[in-house]
Amino acid sequence: MVTRGHAVTRGHAVSRQKETPSPLAHNLSAGAVAALDEAREMQPGDERTEALHKAMVFRNAAEIHQLLGRKRGAPDL
Repeated sequence: MVTRGHAVTRGHAVSRQKETPSPLAHNLSAGAVAALDEAREMQPGDERTEALHKAMVFRNAAEIHQLLGRKRGAPDL
């Protein structure tokens, strides 16, 4: 939303506190990073494709855990 020449982001006035990720979310994110690093070191081919797929699965699981693990009514971060 733009008001009198100033851009205001949605929820700008709301104070947001950073949530500490759960151990599971941390482990899933770490798994995604590790799988991606492993894939980057590989030559193109089936093994690299599988490692990239593994990284995607970890990343998706971390995002789903974050979405489902929120308390009802808690603000989005």
